[in-house]
Amino acid sequence: MADASLNESDAEGAVAAQDRLVARLRRLDRAELAAMYEAAAEATQCLAALAERGVNPVTEALGGASVVQEWAHFPAGDVVDPATHSLYFYHAHVAHERMVDENGHFHAFVRAKELYPDLEPAAPAPAGPEAANPVAHLVGISTDATGRLLRLFTVNRWVTGEAWYDADAVSRMLDRFDMSVEAPSHDLNRWVTAVVRLFRPQIVDLIRARDASVAEFKAAHPDRDVYDARDFRVTSQTPVDFLQQIRAIESVLGEAA
Repeated sequence: MADASLNESDAEGAVAAQDRLVARLRRLDRAELAAMYEAAAEATQCLAALAERGVNPVTEALGGASVVQEWAHFPAGDVVDPATHSLYFYHAHVAHERMVDENGHFHAFVRAKELYPDLEPAAPAPAGPEAANPVAHLVGISTDATGRLLRLFTVNRWVTGEAWYDADAVSRMLDRFDMSVEAPSHDLNRWVTAVVRLFRPQIVDLIRARDASVAEFKAAHPDRDVYDARDFRVTSQTPVDFLQQIRAIESVLGEAA
């Protein structure tokens, strides 16, 4: 009986989550919804192409590595697109820092100074080799070992060594993230690009929540440098579901038809 009640509660929670998602997507115009739907189709095609080769986004990123060293970047040297100034990598934290079922996560970035040379960050990147041409972090994409999406999240500046731009600026940068290079894997590169586009509304919400979290931390700890607070790592996060996102887009597009 307890198990049945639990399953019923889970089902009710899933319905409520779907209703909230549909309500969020109703605030978008049809063109943005259509772009998200196209991204879903591209992500699906990439997954199918990877599966035909017996791999998934995670195993493709690992490139056949027999040992997944915690904190190491995969592929080695990151994936960089010099034409679009976009980059990403995959890595795994120590086990106790991962959520349930999480294998690791992808981090997506752009080189903001290359795209917006006159845009000043709210806080510059820390001193170091990357300071002259720093990255701006867009989103983290957590997956299980099969590449199934689990959550999206943002992080504090010290985690990525980035230049910190405000939410409006980073939201603009989302549209510039585009992995057009072929190496090391066309299908993986396009999948990461498509995921960022598919979940753009949630990522924008996360970026705004990130800034709100930072403001709250500053207010609570006025004597500390919030961007270097090592006990403040994840600034916002939300669970996501690939199929749920597609169903919600279809639902809203159907209403507008």
